[in-house]
Amino acid sequence: MWDPLVIRKREWEKINCDELISGHIPAIIFKEFYDENFCKQVVKKISKNYFENFQNGKLTHLGPFLMNYCTKKNSYFKEARQSYTIFENIFEKSKMPSNEILDTFRLIYPDSSISLAQESGNNFSPFVIRIHEEGKSIPIHKDFVGYEGKDYQISNLDQQLSCILHLQEPESGGNLIIYKKKWHKKDEKYRNIDFGYSEKLVSSGTSSVISNIDPGDLVMINPIHYHKVTTIFGSIPRITLGMFVGFFRSQNQIVSWA
Repeated sequence: MWDPLVIRKREWEKINCDELISGHIPAIIFKEFYDENFCKQVVKKISKNYFENFQNGKLTHLGPFLMNYCTKKNSYFKEARQSYTIFENIFEKSKMPSNEILDTFRLIYPDSSISLAQESGNNFSPFVIRIHEEGKSIPIHKDFVGYEGKDYQISNLDQQLSCILHLQEPESGGNLIIYKKKWHKKDEKYRNIDFGYSEKLVSSGTSSVISNIDPGDLVMINPIHYHKVTTIFGSIPRITLGMFVGFFRSQNQIVSWA
């Protein structure tokens, strides 16, 4: 069995990120990390904002996603600056999810420097909000700034984790599936033209289905493991907030971005 570690927010002392990085566990699930009632308020505010289409309309999101600006650094930082005003209108300053997530890492790594990533005086985007409506899914993929974000200084990191805060769950579907197979550069021959990879890469491997997630739950994974989101069914969209956390071991530094 390859099962996630399930904990409550105040049980941060049970977290071992090295187990996640090594692949010993597929995910860490923080139950009730964020207040469920506040999630409902946030979802109402999100619905009033403009959402940018990504990947030719396959995904809808609010805020820039670095992987969509691999060779457009100036545009990325411009969009990141503009997104701050939108995010401040959606979240109360005291309830900014990215700050709460970084505060958790400060508890886990009290001797590390932990902050939002910066480059040449520019702040990276703190997170991205994704809206997946009925019929939408995310194909098998990995997220690794060390390969796809080489124009950015954070590509020199040692390890990368992904944090996904669930704000609203769909009626059915929308499960996260993580495969016990890490990306290797040789896998690029299986990459799809638009986005994602061939199912052949994971057809015979071990996997873990992350389901029974509630609004306010935070899911942490090692995104270099292949993963996907199954098709959403019903009129209620799946809404999540995502951000990455990167480790620079020799500098004892941890940074975040989206």
